[in-house]
Amino acid sequence: MRVLSDGPVTDEELVEQARHLKDHLNQLPGVEATELVEQAESGTRDSVSIVFGALTLAVFSYPTAKRAAADIKHLIEVIKRYQERNKGKHLRMSLPDGTEVDVRDVSEQTMTEVIKSVSVPRQGTPAVPQKVDGE
Repeated sequence: MRVLSDGPVTDEELVEQARHLKDHLNQLPGVEATELVEQAESGTRDSVSIVFGALTLAVFSYPTAKRAAADIKHLIEVIKRYQERNKGKHLRMSLPDGTEVDVRDVSEQTMTEVIKSVSVPRQGTPAVPQKVDGE
């Protein structure tokens, strides 16, 4: 997930905005947000670099011993409130298949489906619960 600006902004501002969002996301059970880091180019002093304004987001659909299942509705609320508080900034999600979704342009239902489709299942279980006849 990337924090983007509609106008000029410094790298420091993007980092601050992303960290603020990360802190709010990490308060939700079943969600882990971390700053995105990449290997620096060879020949540079740093071994890793922060990608300005970028977060990795793990959403867990099933509880494990250490994690609760994510409440997708609360996750979407945090994202919506973030965008309401930070006019001129918006979020873009990059999905594992390379698809990019500009979050301000999608409905809550679509956002729910996107998050569920990429949520991390407990080993041996589907990411999204499958309906069984009779349920």
